[in-house]
Amino acid sequence: MLVPLIKNKIPFIDVRAPNEFLVGAVPTSINLPILSNDERIEVGKIYKENGNLAAMEKGYSLVSGKIKNKRISNWIQFVENNPTAQVYCARGGQRSKIAQSWLKEIGVDIDIVEGGFKALRNTCLDILDSASRDNKEWIIIAGKTGSGKTKMIQQINNSIDLEGLANHRGSAFGSFETPQPTPINFENNLAYQYLSISSSKIFFEDESKTIGRVVIPEKFFDKMTSSKLVLIEEPIENRIQNIYDEYVKKGIKNNDQTELSKTLLRKLEKISKRLGGTNFKIVDNLIRSAFENNDKEIHFEWIKQLLVNYYDKMYSYQLNQKKDRCIKSGDWAEVKQYILSSA
Repeated sequence: MLVPLIKNKIPFIDVRAPNEFLVGAVPTSINLPILSNDERIEVGKIYKENGNLAAMEKGYSLVSGKIKNKRISNWIQFVENNPTAQVYCARGGQRSKIAQSWLKEIGVDIDIVEGGFKALRNTCLDILDSASRDNKEWIIIAGKTGSGKTKMIQQINNSIDLEGLANHRGSAFGSFETPQPTPINFENNLAYQYLSISSSKIFFEDESKTIGRVVIPEKFFDKMTSSKLVLIEEPIENRIQNIYDEYVKKGIKNNDQTELSKTLLRKLEKISKRLGGTNFKIVDNLIRSAFENNDKEIHFEWIKQLLVNYYDKMYSYQLNQKKDRCIKSGDWAEVKQYILSSA
């Protein structure tokens, strides 16, 4: 059973090649490969042409002398800093066994993850699958755009910030400069987070099935869409201020104003058809004017236009489909107090 390794957040040495690691790993792992990308390709080619023994001989010849010593040194340093560390490769086969034997030769013992990354990956998928059937109570925090849902999620201990895991704020304007995780990493991180919560209640933000380019697992999402929800109802003025602070004020702090303006206009273009030609032109002109004049009030106006003519209409329709699941509604402070008193 690998669940205890995940629950206890055991650190892992992932000895797969960097290209394999980039596709997906577990959040407590570090990539200290036994073979580089090029070395792995070379060994794999010989394996196909001449079999396992010839491939192993090639691997030993490629990783010898100073190269071998450097890689072993990296493993030792990690084990010294993480005494409970274990090692894995793709399936718990030759690469992890060779790494284990090289360490043992110099007096360092390390366990191998049976089944390797594939087994850890399947365990994470099993955790997400069983989560949809366990007896924890899931509560969804809902509210119109800008109502402070993510802020509330981040202030509750027994919650999972799906947008944080996805590195995306969940709307057409929600991408960050840094890339989103791979689908495998998103799911593995979600499994780790879920297993770390011991409370009988878990809070999630109301999300679409896709957050940017990552997808919430089907059964997990199905449980979210059937769970009870609490509804934050904030005045539009507060919501406009929240969006300004998050997307404009913080954006100006981290970026050149011209670049931020271009980014917002580019993202606006993505919803132009759904927004409609007239509304699109109005918002486009307001964004340009707001940045050209450095005018906060004009920023407020384009945000209001987007809320009234796009986001609120869309969310009101969606919320109407969920109203029978609502167990509490109120402003941000009231909903937070309700959550804290019932958590």
